[in-house]
Amino acid sequence: MKIKEAIIKSLEDLKCLANNVKVYEHIIQNNYYEFIHGKTPKATISAQLGEFIRKNDTRVKRVKGKGAIYLYYLAKYEQDINFDELESPTTTPKSNKKLINKTYQERDLHILLSSYLKNQNIYSKTIFHEQSTYNNDNHQKWIHPDLVGIDFLSLKSKANQALMKVLNKADTFKISSYELKKEINTDYELKKSYFQAVSK
Repeated sequence: MKIKEAIIKSLEDLKCLANNVKVYEHIIQNNYYEFIHGKTPKATISAQLGEFIRKNDTRVKRVKGKGAIYLYYLAKYEQDINFDELESPTTTPKSNKKLINKTYQERDLHILLSSYLKNQNIYSKTIFHEQSTYNNDNHQKWIHPDLVGIDFLSLKSKANQALMKVLNKADTFKISSYELKKEINTDYELKKSYFQAVSK
């Protein structure tokens, strides 16, 4: 029996979706073909299965399985093959669980805002209010913004080389503070966040 005949015979016996390793193991178990030459018989089976497809041999068909692995079957058994096994029932809940559990913190939004500000030529810096000496004082809890940004108004050209000399001039730069919120669900939270932002 030649190698291609052994592959067809194995697929005929298996009557299911099979990758090159499964076909190879079936050939070995049933002594359909003896791999005397070649150091990688599984790769040889894979190449031969691929050749069926490339040469449009209508006897063999393939589908893409998990992990971009091709699964092969005989066309005459197409009606009997369960293609639902390609989508493992455990895959969907796991991915949904990951999406549900995937959460972000308010601090994660800083990168997004900083990126936007950089495109507007505004340089920003996150304020780590946890390190502040006023952090325990309830009257001072709103003194720290989440981010501060600086926009150099008249330093867009060669003048920026003389930055330290022109800092005394009026309207040289504009400093802004930013207060980020992950979500605002109520009118009360909106008012509170608004006054927290303008009190900086």
